[in-house]
Amino acid sequence: MRNSPNIDLKDKRILREIFSNGRMPYSEIGKKVRLSKEVVRYRIEKLKEKGLLLGFNTVYNVRKIKWHIFLVYIKLKDINNEKENEKIKYLIRHPNIAWCVKCIGNYDFVLKIFVKDRIHLGNILKEMEKKYNNFDEFIVDNTIKEMPIPNAYLYEPLKPDRIIDIDNKTIDVDYLDIEIMKLISINSRIQLSEMSQILNTPRDTIKYRLKKLEKEKVIITYRPSAWSGTKSLGFSWYLVLLKFKQLDSKSRSTLMEFLTTHTNLAYVYELLGEHDLGFEIRLKTGDQLNEILMEIRAILGSDFKRNELSLILKEYKYTYFPECVKEII
Repeated sequence: MRNSPNIDLKDKRILREIFSNGRMPYSEIGKKVRLSKEVVRYRIEKLKEKGLLLGFNTVYNVRKIKWHIFLVYIKLKDINNEKENEKIKYLIRHPNIAWCVKCIGNYDFVLKIFVKDRIHLGNILKEMEKKYNNFDEFIVDNTIKEMPIPNAYLYEPLKPDRIIDIDNKTIDVDYLDIEIMKLISINSRIQLSEMSQILNTPRDTIKYRLKKLEKEKVIITYRPSAWSGTKSLGFSWYLVLLKFKQLDSKSRSTLMEFLTTHTNLAYVYELLGEHDLGFEIRLKTGDQLNEILMEIRAILGSDFKRNELSLILKEYKYTYFPECVKEII
């Protein structure tokens, strides 16, 4: 088992900056944390070696370009290791599945599926049921909004410098926009000159298109992938789903303030369907989780209906830009 990686205050300062903007140049990070760009580069490489950072991704709001995202919760029946492995391979290869995790709790698997509309989702789920008849149940939520939180638990006691705002107003994109998004989805730190060479397009054109995607909030943020490292630091990963009876605007605002500023949160989802709200959280103890759930109940009062809890054991696939999004709607 890998030893828990040691990180000092200088590492934490660097982590705060790259979780704020994963494309920030080493020189700019250096100015903010008072280190040379060479030292910043060295420390980031060391964080990768320790397994704390896996890479740099671009987070998109694909609703802006007319795609919809659904969370699909799966319960299985009559399952064994061979059948499960076969199913996992199928889910990983599926062009519309962006996220696939195995859980313990209310569900066996949770998927994030990108579709054109609900009919498209229905066809995908029918295809899955036809191929494998041991799906016991599909439960579906439409994600109205999802907000990545700056992962402040990695660099406590430092505080994040911003909370991301989401806007779902749709815009039109063209082939070049999609190609740019595809390139930076797998490496948000790719240089403009390299993108220009790959796409055979002037650097200034790439720069202009990238800035436009940022301004229009198609690109939400640039951030590292850090789950492997957080696991080695002793964190467990939970998905919590909430159902309300009724919720007035004041209670909703208080709840969202509590969640979006909580140190240990990674994602918050506003949902339409079986649940009203969901969040991903990394914690070291069950007592911490219980405290958070009790705080949520105190905020909601009589508006609380139920919560569902899943411990995420393994992430088999995640991307912010699955194969299907290459198609322009």
